[in-house]
Amino acid sequence: MTASLPARAPTAIGRMRPTPRRRHVAHLGLARSNGDGPSMAHPGIEGMRRPVRRRRHVLAMGLAALVLGAACTSDGGVGSPEADARVPARGSPEADARPPAPIGSRTTDPLRAVTLNLLHGVYCPPDTDSCHAPDRVELFAGLLETAHCPDLVGLQEIGPRLEELLPPALERVCDGDYTIAWQSVESGDREMVLTRLPVLDEGYLDIANVPWEAYWVRVDSPQGPVDFLTAHFASSVNNPPCAPNVCPPICADGISTNQCHAVEVVDFFDRRPDGARLSITTGDLNATPGSPTLATVTEAGFVDTWLASGEAECDPATHLGCTGGGSRPGPFVGMDRPEGPGYDERIDYVLVRPGPGCTLRAEAEGFAATARAEPLNGLWWPSDHAGVMAALRCS
Repeated sequence: MTASLPARAPTAIGRMRPTPRRRHVAHLGLARSNGDGPSMAHPGIEGMRRPVRRRRHVLAMGLAALVLGAACTSDGGVGSPEADARVPARGSPEADARPPAPIGSRTTDPLRAVTLNLLHGVYCPPDTDSCHAPDRVELFAGLLETAHCPDLVGLQEIGPRLEELLPPALERVCDGDYTIAWQSVESGDREMVLTRLPVLDEGYLDIANVPWEAYWVRVDSPQGPVDFLTAHFASSVNNPPCAPNVCPPICADGISTNQCHAVEVVDFFDRRPDGARLSITTGDLNATPGSPTLATVTEAGFVDTWLASGEAECDPATHLGCTGGGSRPGPFVGMDRPEGPGYDERIDYVLVRPGPGCTLRAEAEGFAATARAEPLNGLWWPSDHAGVMAALRCS
């Protein structure tokens, strides 16, 4: 599918400069680069990486808008070696796959990655404070603690209210250990990465059309260097067919903007510097399994950790294994009822491509995929999506 597409010139990507540990607030200027070469300062736009405990920076305020998909998933159990799925490194015959040489004690602990569309709330009734955003952020923060503080968290739909609420909430959980990495561009739909691992590099990826975008980091993990990207792909809100004035040259005319986003993300990872043990794509992709969008990613060597772990495919009748869609009733899109939005499709993913010498072991489960035991001020769910959490090892 992607092999027939023309070669693409490097796409402009924002990349943050590393920030010294300081206790006072500071603004950072955004650097623009293609993710694998020298960067050039881009005036007028502010970027940020905000370590919640050790390094403090101010979140640049920006515009927010445009809701998209919805979600839901079923639960599993991360970390059981018996249930681990093993996937050989891309391009390596399975018969020749061998465990890589240990990197110190790196292979001891799995890398745990999460994705969740947190619902910006821009279209919630005005008198609801973005559909009770303070309560929803509290629910989300509690889920991080319950999940034992995953290493990497990709969030989508970070609107202005969530931008205000997330930093103080993260200071109160997981020993304040999360660093916030994102680019506060003027977009109606912003993506954010939370990480407890050292950030080696990071940047903003401007994918086709508005308001869609992605953000990425390279971190040093127990498994070695990891490239992690979280994205929000086009929904029916704005998903026109590609044309020269809509999509970059790498995307063939006539494919959907949504599929173009997959082409752009695969191209981004293909041009990254060598050295990543794992390349991880997460997010609300607004595409179901078997779609051209998912095929573009999986044919490039990315593994759907949900299916690789032996989890069942989404069942619209029971809502199990689903992460979005549904009837989304009422002004709170189902978050105010224990049965939730009524998820009926799987559109949220943790997709992983193992690097050279890595045989991937993955186990996935739902995140924010079941209702609370008791509601918080009438809310049973933090979002109109369910997320996914995956434990990943190179063996």
